[in-house]
Amino acid sequence: MKYIVLLFLLTLEYSAKEYAIVSSVKMQKLSKAQVRAIFLKKLVQLENTKLVPVNLSYNDSLRALFEEEILNIGKNRLQSYWIKQHYLGQRPPVTMKSQKAALQFVKNVDGAVAYVEMKYIDSSCNVIYKWND
Repeated sequence: MKYIVLLFLLTLEYSAKEYAIVSSVKMQKLSKAQVRAIFLKKLVQLENTKLVPVNLSYNDSLRALFEEEILNIGKNRLQSYWIKQHYLGQRPPVTMKSQKAALQFVKNVDGAVAYVEMKYIDSSCNVIYKWND
């Protein structure tokens, strides 16, 4: 019961908020399928720019929401996917400890792409996809 209440509280933290996928370079607005392909490293280059997807920490509730709503894949299945990809020479996205760190990485690395809450986005950010819970 304790875990259900904790999960519910974590879900409430992100409910009814807006989120965005941001990039370090100006590029066209993307579809949900394109964002999914970037974070599964099926789409590695766009508009002559090598893409560097950025995840939040494994236990971050926004990451869980992103994986559920955008990647449409559970943690166990995603972990299996990356184990298989490892043997094919592909590494999972870079991981940052916070949204602020992810945003700073995006601002400093060409081709970096991350998901953050809209409240962290300023005029220097290039929003390429928006979604809300």
